[in-house]
This record gives sequence, C-alpha cells and structure tokens, in this order.
Amino acid sequence: MTAKRALFSVLVAVPVLFALAGPWLADLAPPGRQAPFGPSAWSPFGTDRLGRDVLAAALQGGRTLLVVTAVTVLCAYAIGFTVGLLAAAAPKPWLEDLLMRPLDVLLCLPSLLIIIVAAVRTSGSTVAVAAAVGLALVAPIARFVRMAARAVVQDPVMDALRMQGESRWHRYGRYAARELARPVAADFGVRVAAAIYFLSSANFLGLGFDPASADWAVTVAANRDGLAEAPWSVFLPGGLIAALVVGLNLLWDDLLADPRALAVRDALRAARR
Repeated sequence: MTAKRALFSVLVAVPVLFALAGPWLADLAPPGRQAPFGPSAWSPFGTDRLGRDVLAAALQGGRTLLVVTAVTVLCAYAIGFTVGLLAAAAPKPWLEDLLMRPLDVLLCLPSLLIIIVAAVRTSGSTVAVAAAVGLALVAPIARFVRMAARAVVQDPVMDALRMQGESRWHRYGRYAARELARPVAADFGVRVAAAIYFLSSANFLGLGFDPASADWAVTVAANRDGLAEAPWSVFLPGGLIAALVVGLNLLWDDLLADPRALAVRDALRAARR
C-alpha cells in the first residue's frame, strides 16, 4: 500500500470507527450532564450546549448517518441502475422515452426542495427524508447508467456475440458486467458522497433527526453559537463528516484508477527526470 492510499484509508477509517464502535466506547463516559460549553471531566474536547461531553456525543452520533446513507444509496442505485439498463437496452425509442422522460422531470427539481417538502409533510420523519434523498439520486443514476450501458449495448463486440447463437445471454451479461464495473463503481462512490451531503444538510437545517440527537450534522448546527467558547463542539463532528467524504472520494479514485493510465503517467514523470 502506498503512503497516499494509507492516508486516504485513515481519513475514511477514523469516522467509520467512530460510527461503528463509538456507541460502545461512549458508554465509558461518566453519566450525567456537565456545564454547557465548558471543560469536561472525561475528555479534552469540552462539553456542548447540552452539557454532554463532545467526544462522547461524537462517538454516538455517526452510526445512524452511516446506516441511513448506506441503505438510501443501495436502494436508489438498485432502482436507478435497473431503469437505466432497461432504457439502454430498449428495442424501441418510445419505450426508452417512457422510462426516462419522467426522470428528466424529476431531475429538474432541486434536490433540497424535494427533501424539504418531504420533511415538512411528514414532520421530519427520518424515513421520509431518506426516501426523498433516494428519490433525488435515482434520476442522475439512471441517466449515467443509461449512457454507460448504451456504449456497451452498441459495441461491435455485442454484435459479434449476438451472431454466435447459443448461451448468448450468459456471454452478454458477463461482457456487460466487465465493461460497466469500473464506471458504475466510480459513480456509486459519487452518490455515497452526495447522500452524505444531502442527509447532513437536512439534519443541519433541522429537517431530519431529532434536534437533541448526537448526530454529527445536528451537533454542528446546535453548537454553532458556542463556536468561540467551545470550538471542538463544532470542529470534531464537522471534521468527521469532512474526513469521511473527502477520504472516501480520494480512496475511491485511487482504487479505481486505470492501471494503464497510471503506467503512462509514471512513464511521463520518469522521462521528465
């Protein structure tokens, strides 16, 4: 593993460990509340506006965000991928239009507007907000998959496979999966980052989780007035969100980098030396 990839891995691992193991570690904190925006007896990060230890709150606040993000993106990608693939393989133009034109209308609507409407109509239901985020992701996913799959469906290799006859669907699927794996994986990483952004934005605006919860985005919004007195009450949860998104994008790009492109880049660097 290169030093660069190790750094990217650490950026992702820290917030993920906070989210997964945090609730058990937070149980080690002493019970009860302390003075708001003051020093803490358990950690050097002080307390938040509710008198909770900042580190204990951060340890408790990431699991829900990660779980909701994972479920939302998986459901949205399952729907968007299916629609995009069907549109790319549609034998008639009118069938493709039937599948894609409603999504084009959805794509014109601002994503945050969809989330706000869902939150207001359901009194801030977490399920409704997550469903609205998923709905906002379906249209761009379907368009991307249709574009990527259309190039595969119209590839001369597919024409050759169609002419071979027996077991053709098995070979179609294997070839298509191989060609689509890298672009779809890259797009999946982008959608994960987008889902974290939308969910965090909704929680920051008070549209999602309980305003008294320890969720990282909710904590940032709740403690922003005490930034001068207790900066860690904002910097720690905000930094965990930023580390997760930035680290995930950098690590994903590094893992999915085309080996041929990397070889050309390294050769050019060696030639310049």
